[in-house]
Amino acid sequence: MVSGKAEAGAKNLKVVALINKSAGAVARKGDIERAVRDGFAERGVEADVRLVEGREIGELSQRFVAENKSRSGHGSILVVGGGDGTLGSAASALAGTDVVLGVLPLGTLNHFAKDLGVPLDLTAAIDTIATGKPVTVDVAEVNGRVFLNNSSIGIYPFFVAKRSTEQRRRGFGKLAAIGPALMRTLRSASWQAVHVAAQGTRERLRTPCVFVGNNFYDIADLGHRGSLTSKELCVYVVKQQSWFGLALLPFKIAFGMIDSARDLEIYRAGSLQITSHRHAMLVSLDGEAVSMDTPLNFRIRPAALQVLAPAKKDQNR
Repeated sequence: MVSGKAEAGAKNLKVVALINKSAGAVARKGDIERAVRDGFAERGVEADVRLVEGREIGELSQRFVAENKSRSGHGSILVVGGGDGTLGSAASALAGTDVVLGVLPLGTLNHFAKDLGVPLDLTAAIDTIATGKPVTVDVAEVNGRVFLNNSSIGIYPFFVAKRSTEQRRRGFGKLAAIGPALMRTLRSASWQAVHVAAQGTRERLRTPCVFVGNNFYDIADLGHRGSLTSKELCVYVVKQQSWFGLALLPFKIAFGMIDSARDLEIYRAGSLQITSHRHAMLVSLDGEAVSMDTPLNFRIRPAALQVLAPAKKDQNR
């Protein structure tokens, strides 16, 4: 339990809710702004609900944090609706502050909400914010940019960029754009020579992909984490192999057939540095592709973010 912070169940609670108007589930919810406002009102919570562009979430979150500091000094609640990338933008501003994050999982995959135990149903998620409790979870960052789930370089961010291009070009949803994007990725992506420094060692590797997770991802169940508080990065470096072997890799992971000794280099560390002959690299952050200058410096920030979780689920186990 977080002492001295805003309590979700308190009377006369007021929250600000920022909803990404482009989030995957928003279009399917009808008048989402009204639904969220009414949902909170039914629970005795006054909510200032704002439907905004995804690119505005980070700046508006920073502004909320600054305004909170100038008031009573006690923690406030910022509710954010969207997918993992949207939540990561907000977390960049909220990490290390007294502001508590409330999650409305309105994205396509919602990995962070699932790992946190927040229900995907909108009404149940609002219940969690109104009746749940603040817990602290780890965040990770690369070159100062926070991510909640994972970051990677190589073939995956290339795929993410191609998927976004297909979504814009053809008007596809995220899931429908996966097939065309994957074909373009396999035709165009290349191996990368990188130096990976972690756990006091430094290795030169040729790899199609480096995956860095905020907390441990079991390779047999790569989409999920058992803990958000283990205070470590989970690093998978895909070893060099044939393109056919690389194409098979997602299926091997999905069916639990991955050979970790043959297919991967694995690290568990508090920090990690990736260097390359390239001055900049394409990096994915919670499913969003951005260009970053090298070297890439990753680190874990233990217990840096306060977030509302279902009262029955103890994230600090």
